[in-house]
Amino acid sequence: MDKIGILIVDDEPSVGDGLRLVLESSGYEVVLVTKGLDGIDKARTRPFGFSVVDLYLTDMSGFQVISDLRNLQPQIPILLITAHETPQVVDEAKRLGAVGALAKPFHPAEILKLIDSYVKSN
Repeated sequence: MDKIGILIVDDEPSVGDGLRLVLESSGYEVVLVTKGLDGIDKARTRPFGFSVVDLYLTDMSGFQVISDLRNLQPQIPILLITAHETPQVVDEAKRLGAVGALAKPFHPAEILKLIDSYVKSN
């Protein structure tokens, strides 16, 4: 059985590396990129079972990444992560097709639990 691919788009090494460690140890194949455009390029070349996208990236907004990922892979569940969670941010993320938003700091196990629930339901 092939491993389920998880795309992480986050420019903070401590966040991305922590997520990768937890997800890979749980059997997922993780693709970690630090720029939105790199994440979009990865989504053009292979399917992903889930994506985690930071709101503030160095090259573009996480909202734009969500929109582009949704156009490339309409079925992919996407979670927005941000240190600046507000009701407006959550609403915009959901309007663009994200399954929700999670405020930083968080424990990687929170995202693992969420990903596991989406993967098992599909």
